[in-house]
Amino acid sequence: MTPINVAHWPRKSQYLFFRTYRNPHFSVTAEVDVTRLMTELKPKGIPVFNACLYAITGAANDVPEFRTRFDATLVYECETVGASVTVPIEDRKFAFCDIPWQRDWLMFDEACKRQIEQARQQTDLKNKVAGQGNWIYMTCLPWVHLTAMTHPVSGPEDCIPRVAWGKISQLNGRWKMPVAVQVHHALADGLHVGLFFDALQARLNTLQA
Repeated sequence: MTPINVAHWPRKSQYLFFRTYRNPHFSVTAEVDVTRLMTELKPKGIPVFNACLYAITGAANDVPEFRTRFDATLVYECETVGASVTVPIEDRKFAFCDIPWQRDWLMFDEACKRQIEQARQQTDLKNKVAGQGNWIYMTCLPWVHLTAMTHPVSGPEDCIPRVAWGKISQLNGRWKMPVAVQVHHALADGLHVGLFFDALQARLNTLQA
């Protein structure tokens, strides 16, 4: 991680301003085009869930503000962030599954399969990465075409970004997927969320089977 000197940080005023808020998080939901994923990559055997996870995690790594964190004494930028995602288990419950970031798609895909299989053996909800900043919290709601979503946070000091993606739907020959993003306003603005969505669409457009 790289410490940030807040006194000389271009974002100093925004950071100090929004750190005083009781509810400093904001969320944006928008659609991305996944036509290529559904019509070209899925028929070749690419797992849609793993591909979305790869594209979202990669996009978060592409935007420095999505890798920036703070704690009681320090503001810092993580070198990389991984995916801490929910996976279904027995009795309609879910477990957390932690997948470190890897740029190589095949390696990331294999790690997804391995980690998801291990996570599905859990019977209780345990957060193994609590207190660690180098993660993005994610969840998939394949039953709902999201138009908005609020993610739970532990309090105003919780600065981990949250991302959820919903039901993929087809309209006029194009496949669209809603994605809900929630960030801490002390660390990111709407501009950075926009950059995240641009990076996500670019990764979905260029993922190779």
